[in-house]
Order: sequence, then structure tokens, then C-alpha cells
Amino acid sequence: MGQLIDPADPVRIRAYVKSVALKYVHDDQDAEDVTQDAMLLAHRHRESFRGESRYSTWLYRVTATAALMYLRKQRRVAREIPSSHSTDDEGAPLLDRQPAALDVRAEVIARAELDQMSDAVAALGSKYPAVFWKRYGEGHTETEIAKQLGISVAAVKTRAFRGRQAALRAATR
Repeated sequence: MGQLIDPADPVRIRAYVKSVALKYVHDDQDAEDVTQDAMLLAHRHRESFRGESRYSTWLYRVTATAALMYLRKQRRVAREIPSSHSTDDEGAPLLDRQPAALDVRAEVIARAELDQMSDAVAALGSKYPAVFWKRYGEGHTETEIAKQLGISVAAVKTRAFRGRQAALRAATR
């Protein structure tokens, strides 16, 4: 069986791996990162190449796996909202921020909406409000909340999503 890439030619291997990575990540710098990861994976798992297919086919699969893992990690990092996003310029949590001008009517309306949202989230069950307020009120990341409450990140994501959906429904009534 003929091989497209000689396993002993590192320059051609790297060029091939980068071209495959570019198909997945569409960015030269990200493709370099994926290429490095894929080259390490290929080296670590070189004994898994059994010769039943072309070396290039096996290397494509290793690179595709590395690219998909990279993209999954990027999505996970993008979903994590740092605590700084839920604070104002002085570092105070957004829920604790006082309006610049004392507009009593606007404050009453805001408090009523906040109470509606709070009631809607509480109606979901006792395990939802803590996650919801830590996530959207205090701005903690999913990982931080999971550690604080002693639950899995998946449970935090689910509870935060359901809480947000309930709060949005309450806000649009």
C-alpha cells in the first residue's frame, strides 16, 4: 500500500498536519497550536498505528481529534464569564450597584422585576436560586460555583440555564 507521507519526513508531516488543522480552526495561529498538539499526540500514540491504513489517514484522524478537542476547549473558555463582567468599574457587583441619579420610580420598577425573577427561579426548586444568583448576580464562573457548592460543573450549567430561562419568562410577562 503506497503512502502519501513518509513517516520519516518531519517537515512534510508538519505541513500536512497544519493543513488539516487549518480546515478545522480557520486561523493560522490556532492551527499552529493544533499542529503542536497533534504532533505530540501522534508521537505519544505512534504505537497505535497498525499499518492497516495509510499513515496519512491515521495522522489525519489524530489531527482532526486534536482540532476538535481544541475547539471544544475554546467554546468552554468562551462560556466562562469572568467575575469582572458582573462588576461595575469600581468592582461592586452589578446587583449592588446604586443608580447614579436617585430615581425612585425606576428603582421601584427594578425591584419589582427583580422580585418577579427571584420568585420564578425559586419556583423551580431549592437547588436553583443559589446557582442562579452566584452565576448571574455575583458573576462567578461555572467552575467556581461547582467548587463552592460541591456539585458538578454539568449540574451548575443545567441549573444556571434553567434559572435564566425562568427569569427571562418572568421578565417578559
